[in-house]
Amino acid sequence: MREPEAGELRTRAVVRIRSDTPKGAAGLESIFEPVARRWCKIEPLGTATYTGSVQTGTTITHRIYCRFVRDLDTRHELVAGGRVFRVKRATGMRGRQVWSVIEVEELQAANAPVGGGRGQLRFN
Repeated sequence: MREPEAGELRTRAVVRIRSDTPKGAAGLESIFEPVARRWCKIEPLGTATYTGSVQTGTTITHRIYCRFVRDLDTRHELVAGGRVFRVKRATGMRGRQVWSVIEVEELQAANAPVGGGRGQLRFN
């Protein structure tokens, strides 16, 4: 795995941590706290995840490369280009703390309009 070059880091992302707090009798409220901002390279992957030669139930949809972010785990999400990605696994590239390689699952488009309206393609 090679380190990304400066021209490959095209997407600005916010790394945030999610914490759920009780709301009412049976509800939860999610609170998001920004942790870092990074330029990222986002690669789409297949939907199957393999460990060794055995398929696991984890869905990893993308791999994200960025400058190292300390202590990333499954409580973290990345918001980039109007899309939300939940961290499934993160590690330092080549065991060093220079670049993070983050395997994520795309959850949803953040604030994306429903339907085929003009706003969906950001045309006004």
